[in-house]
Amino acid sequence: MESITNFDFSVLDALQKIHSPVLNVIMAVFTYLGDAGILWIFLSLVFLRVKKTRQMGAAGGLSLVLEVFISELMIKHLVRRTRPFVVHDWIDTIVHKPSSYSFPSGHTCTSFCFSTAVFCFNRKLGLICYAVSAVIGFSRLYFYIHYPTDVLCGALEGVILGATAAFIVKRYAAVAPA
Repeated sequence: MESITNFDFSVLDALQKIHSPVLNVIMAVFTYLGDAGILWIFLSLVFLRVKKTRQMGAAGGLSLVLEVFISELMIKHLVRRTRPFVVHDWIDTIVHKPSSYSFPSGHTCTSFCFSTAVFCFNRKLGLICYAVSAVIGFSRLYFYIHYPTDVLCGALEGVILGATAAFIVKRYAAVAPA
């Protein structure tokens, strides 16, 4: 475990060297887009309103619900990983310091949940969502809010939950009366 933590801090410390006022603003925009999954919730609601994208919106919304229960309410409280800025308390995170546990990254998990659910219905739009998700995940590292392994595991969990949600919605739509 110590080698993983050393790797995590080496990546985070290296990222501190690329900070600039312009990049701070750009990364802050992306990190705030991921707050409470608000971007993804909004898009789910938009997709639900249009018949052509309704299943995609349902899968995206379901993936976010799964993320809250599995990641935020279960995994974070089982693992209880302290955030990197708490361990290295001399770091200025620039953005708001969350008080919840670090593992896995909720911003990353919700982003990849939604992106995967969308990708299962519309590959082009899914790829756009994945690009935004990747920057959101990176922003969490940039600001020293999460360890790289938090972000990687959050992305992996998100892909699994998003694919599961898409499978459930497609399965339900296939057996539901028209």
